[in-house]
Amino acid sequence: PVQNPCRRGYRFGYAVDLMIEVPSGSEQIVVVGDFKLFSPAELFDYFVQPDLLKYWWPEQASTDPRVGGKYRLTWPDMNWILEGEYTAFEPGKHLGFTWSWNHEPDILPKQVDIYFSELADSTRIGIFHGPFEGDSSDRQGVVEGWIHFGMRLAGLRRTEEE
Repeated sequence: PVQNPCRRGYRFGYAVDLMIEVPSGSEQIVVVGDFKLFSPAELFDYFVQPDLLKYWWPEQASTDPRVGGKYRLTWPDMNWILEGEYTAFEPGKHLGFTWSWNHEPDILPKQVDIYFSELADSTRIGIFHGPFEGDSSDRQGVVEGWIHFGMRLAGLRRTEEE
């Protein structure tokens, strides 16, 4: 099993927020990011509250934020729907959920686990997403998606603070 990179002591050495892929096995991707000026609880809320989610990720969102609750994120112009069920819900610490796209009905749902760890002036998240089978073609797109949208999320706080 892959260890939580939030506890590994990764040092990025950058003054800005950063999202990177951490080497992992072929079945799972791991992306780590530091979010300046966010507390773990605030950052967690941006993943589960519809009004906050819409600032950085989907055009529309509905959530039932609790273990067993469902979420639905939509991009109407593309006719894309991402939906699933919350599998872990520890505010400011751990969020888990299943991941299934409407336009990929033949792909089995994935599991996403996000761990939140407080640093001196920021919060580090570790995103674990999988399983991927063998040489999965969608793996790189998922990595790029997490990095892209993570940087959009990080930019929200910078914009608010400037």
